[in-house]
Amino acid sequence: MPRAVASHFPSVMRMLILLLALTLMLATLTACGGDSSRPDAFSDADDSVALSNGAGDDSGPQAVPDRGEAESPSAGASDELSLLGRGSGEKGIDEEERADSAPALPYVSAGFGHTCVVKLDGSVSCWGWDLNLQSRPPEGEFTSVSAGGAHTCGVRANGTVDCWGDVSQATLPEGEFASISAGSEHTCGVMINGSVTCWGYDGYGQATPPRGEFASVSAGDRHTCGVRSDGSVACWGEDDDGEATPPQGDFALVSAGSGHNCGVKTNGSVVCWGENDFGEATPPRGEFVSLSAGIGHTCGVKTDGTVACWGGGPQTTPPEGEFASLSAGGLHTCGVRKDSEVVCWGYSRYGQALVPLPEYTSVHASNRHTCGVKTDGSVVCWGEDFWGETTPPRGQFVSVSPGARHTCGVMADRSVACWGNDESGQASPPLGEFDSVSAGGWHTCGVKADSTVTCWGRDRGGEASPPQGQFVSVSAGHSHNCGVMTGGAVACWGEDDQGQATPPQGEFVSVSAGSDHTCGVETDGTIACWGDDDYGEATPPRGEFASVSAGFVDTCGVKADGSVACWGHGSEATPQQGGFASVSAGTYYTCGLRMDSEVVCWGMQGRNLTAHPEG
Repeated sequence: MPRAVASHFPSVMRMLILLLALTLMLATLTACGGDSSRPDAFSDADDSVALSNGAGDDSGPQAVPDRGEAESPSAGASDELSLLGRGSGEKGIDEEERADSAPALPYVSAGFGHTCVVKLDGSVSCWGWDLNLQSRPPEGEFTSVSAGGAHTCGVRANGTVDCWGDVSQATLPEGEFASISAGSEHTCGVMINGSVTCWGYDGYGQATPPRGEFASVSAGDRHTCGVRSDGSVACWGEDDDGEATPPQGDFALVSAGSGHNCGVKTNGSVVCWGENDFGEATPPRGEFVSLSAGIGHTCGVKTDGTVACWGGGPQTTPPEGEFASLSAGGLHTCGVRKDSEVVCWGYSRYGQALVPLPEYTSVHASNRHTCGVKTDGSVVCWGEDFWGETTPPRGQFVSVSPGARHTCGVMADRSVACWGNDESGQASPPLGEFDSVSAGGWHTCGVKADSTVTCWGRDRGGEASPPQGQFVSVSAGHSHNCGVMTGGAVACWGEDDQGQATPPQGEFVSVSAGSDHTCGVETDGTIACWGDDDYGEATPPRGEFASVSAGFVDTCGVKADGSVACWGHGSEATPQQGGFASVSAGTYYTCGLRMDSEVVCWGMQGRNLTAHPEG
């Protein structure tokens, strides 16, 4: 039976909680709807858990707090529930190499009731069970994180360890760590000299490691295992089911679960030992690159990137696709796809398997595609991808601008990267440092670090021949551009058949070039527009505005109170309700960034323009 409590609890309470844990692991919640002993907190059929031997009822904490609340579980049992550890070995990642630089992919760790991830910028984000504040990470840059029971620990960029949640059981050790693994009520880490240090509850010796040099360590419930530098596995702690008696052989990694362990040998085969009530210690054949042992289940990444799981419960049914790493939690599993997307599956009563929607810092709509910069600096695009315009490169960006058939963005090092159609050279940016970039029809313009503007691509109407002078910003339209100069005046160049490149006098704070019209926000907050006005796109309403965006045949702006006003053609000119931080008008559709970083789009539904991705 998978253990779900710390053994130092009084024996009567232990038996009660063990019974609750067994019942959850053995049946669906809906099958026991008439059981009067079942806690009310588990009445939802959507949270059912079915394991292969099909008996029993529920387990887990008896009262489920909403995310962010610290609601006390009934019977005083939930903070004694066993949570498994996440060690460096279970993900197949070299922790010493990770400690030297920010992760190339997100680093995810699933605990019993919560999940944490190290994002590309090194910050940590957590979600799920938060009774002991284990889902509220501190600020700063981390190289790895490990979600345990009621606590979480991570290795900072300088090699020191930081923990949050229920960490009252021990004082954090000093020193520099290569990796860390949080178990149920104890934590172990590999220091840079290869020795293992453990702290926390040690009732079964799980926090008393042997001497020697280790490559990795993984903390389970009442036991711990690690791979020594010679490839052998050593385990310590409780051994009731043989979980602390590892087989001989050369191992690349090992992962300690609740009452079982699995390891990947140097030839890629998987060996498991210990508890096997649900088949969690009976691995399939095949060659694996990494694995992670949870409660009653194990999952691994095969050499082809697909995931295989064994044991019981919905957490053993992984999604399709190729993965770079994964982490098995209590009754859920999370993985990082090769495209950096974090996905989770399995039991999610705490929300631990519900990956938060991406938060954005900016979003921009164009002709047939949309792009946004997420809070981790990555770029996400959606819509038409015929020329690769919605397939951005990896890396951290500070801004992005989609054009007609190409996209460009300013990266964290201030260089410009472009992708998509390049038939006129519009996606071949020059070298140098840029403050901003704007992609137009078949050309692109950017403000360089010295405040001058440079353009590249098609130049039939002079759109790629900017004037001299110092600029604060630039906006590329279909075949013309406009920019705000350092004194506040607007300068425009390129095609001017509709007057779109003939700006009025005045002092402006921003400007936006559309297809055949242009609009700008003056210093008093009013909007001035010029150029084509066949659909009223150049006839702005009165009022004070914070920003404006000129599209194809419509224009939208964010008012001083955060509401959006649109004018011009069709449904794209019918704004969403609520407060917005910014808005971007495209071709027959519009997207906006709400105050809470949520992206919403409206207008034309074709080409998936208004349905932004969730990952």
